[in-house]
Parts: sequence; C-alpha cells; structure tokens
Amino acid sequence: MQAHAQSLELARASQLIAAAMQYATKNGMAVSIVVVDAGGHFLSGVRMDGAPFGTFDVARGKAAATAATGGASGAELVKRYQANPIVFGQMSSLVYGGPLFPSQGSLGVFVAGKFAGAVGVSGGASDADEETARRGISAIGASETP
Repeated sequence: MQAHAQSLELARASQLIAAAMQYATKNGMAVSIVVVDAGGHFLSGVRMDGAPFGTFDVARGKAAATAATGGASGAELVKRYQANPIVFGQMSSLVYGGPLFPSQGSLGVFVAGKFAGAVGVSGGASDADEETARRGISAIGASETP
C-alpha cells in the first residue's frame, strides 16, 4: 500500500468534482461523482441532473474500492476481482461495512507521489467514467499514479 500524503480536504474535493462535472457536461454525460479521502471516508459527491438511478452508490463503491487498495485504478481492480472475487466480498463486509465496487471509472488521487484519496464516477460508459475522473484529478494538480 502507498504511503499517504495529507488526505484530500473538502475544498480540493469540491474543485475536483466541479472540473469533472464540467467535462461530463461538455461531453453530454450525466454522471455521479464521489470523492473519498485516503482512508476511504466520504468527502463530497454529486449526482448530476439526469444521472441514472443508482449511479451515486456505484460511484461511492468505486471510490471506496480504490481507497481500500491504496489507489489502484478501477480497471486494475477488475482484474484482481476476476482472479479472486471472495477477497472483495470479505473486505467489503469486514473493513468498510459497505460496498466495494471494483469497476473501471475510479482512480486514485496522488499528491506529490503519495496517495491522498480516490474518485469514483458512474453513469457513462466505463472508459468515459474513467476519463471524467482523470480530468477532475488533473484540474487540482494531482495525479492518478504515484
């Protein structure tokens, strides 16, 4: 697991969400976006007008899964889940008490090379969700990798 920088705070999470929403709107998408800190604790989230039912909870599960693994991307988590699905079920019930959703559309947020939080996006195609998350991360001067 990565060493943690100071976790994201609400102000930066809000900036990330605003930039991600701007990208989604520009590309005709209505999505839900959730940001968690390095410990997987909810910081901020939004369900855009027109985002499909359930997308907020899916976005939160995506972000939580990425946080639980120290910043592994959703695409990487899909591979891990396929190799050993029981691990995610156990982590979900024992560690976070909520859903961990290993799916493309979540990315770690790294600041100065250290894991600081995660963002999950749901409502578009998986690759579009991931790009939306990436745009938000870039807008706050952070990176999706250490």
